[in-house]
Amino acid sequence: MLIASGFYLLANAVYFFLLVFAGILFAVLLCGMTDWVVRRLHMKRGIALTLVTILVLGTVVGAFWLVAPTVSDQADEMRKTIPQALTRLKEWLSQYNWGRQLTGQIPKDYERMMPEQKEVLSRLTSLFSSTLSFLADFFIVLITALFLAADPKLYTYGFTRLFPDHKRTRMLEVLDECYQTLKMWLLGMLSAMAIIGVSTTIGYSIIGLPLAFALGLIAFFLAFIPNIGPWLAGVPAVLVGLTVGPDMALLVVLIYGGIQLVESYVITPIIFQKTVALPPALLLFFQVLLGILQGGLGLLLAAPILAVLMVLINELYVKDVLEKKPEGVGLEPLIEDQSGAIPEKP
Repeated sequence: MLIASGFYLLANAVYFFLLVFAGILFAVLLCGMTDWVVRRLHMKRGIALTLVTILVLGTVVGAFWLVAPTVSDQADEMRKTIPQALTRLKEWLSQYNWGRQLTGQIPKDYERMMPEQKEVLSRLTSLFSSTLSFLADFFIVLITALFLAADPKLYTYGFTRLFPDHKRTRMLEVLDECYQTLKMWLLGMLSAMAIIGVSTTIGYSIIGLPLAFALGLIAFFLAFIPNIGPWLAGVPAVLVGLTVGPDMALLVVLIYGGIQLVESYVITPIIFQKTVALPPALLLFFQVLLGILQGGLGLLLAAPILAVLMVLINELYVKDVLEKKPEGVGLEPLIEDQSGAIPEKP
């Protein structure tokens, strides 16, 4: 009954556990940077954590303050550009029989697709509620991360006290392995995101694609979602390219595809060879599972959760259960005598 109740609670509170894990992930980032500052500058941990927190939040707010006007202008232009791209795409598809069948499913009267006044009010109310919910979730994650990063030993040692005394040292080793795994995964992912964002922006600027900065920023953020994110980031870029012409759209496909090929087969293996490598097929299945269960947040956190699960399974099940040698049994296998009886242990 306790196990069934635990699974029921987990199924109905997945979002809560994902928020907690997001706080832990952010705390790992703060702890990793704080430990580096303490080692290099020999500061007290409290002062180092304060400086790191101000640096991280200041960098995010400063970057938003600097790029917000450009992104806002390009986002407004993108809202006008993408419908034009869809119109050109529809005209191109109309040249083929299969394309005409496909475009025939799209309503010609776009005014019918516009919501009525009551529906607009309902959507605005829902958007306002979603914004408040997002801000509340953000502050929950931030405060959780600050508490965990301020005194990680309080929570790790407190957690190990739930286990028998002879198991506590082993649990501390497993928790430290989880921490190191998440830290190295964050380091590798942030490095890959920066390379993709910068190279995409430069590539789009070279070929003269409009909205290059905004599209590069989209590629940077969506690169946090392995496998699926790069495909999602490529769609708006191709649509913007169609507004210029089919040749530009083809150039966008070639540039972005080339960047993704180099990133997937050269940059990512080099980065994650020294950090954390996740099996691509297993990661994709796990992303689909969490995406179905919890939508965007589950998809966003699928990779780090899988990294932690792999550590837990490897340490607690493979090493401590499957590969553990039975007590009292030596290295030599037991040999049956002629009567078929197994000799007793000495």
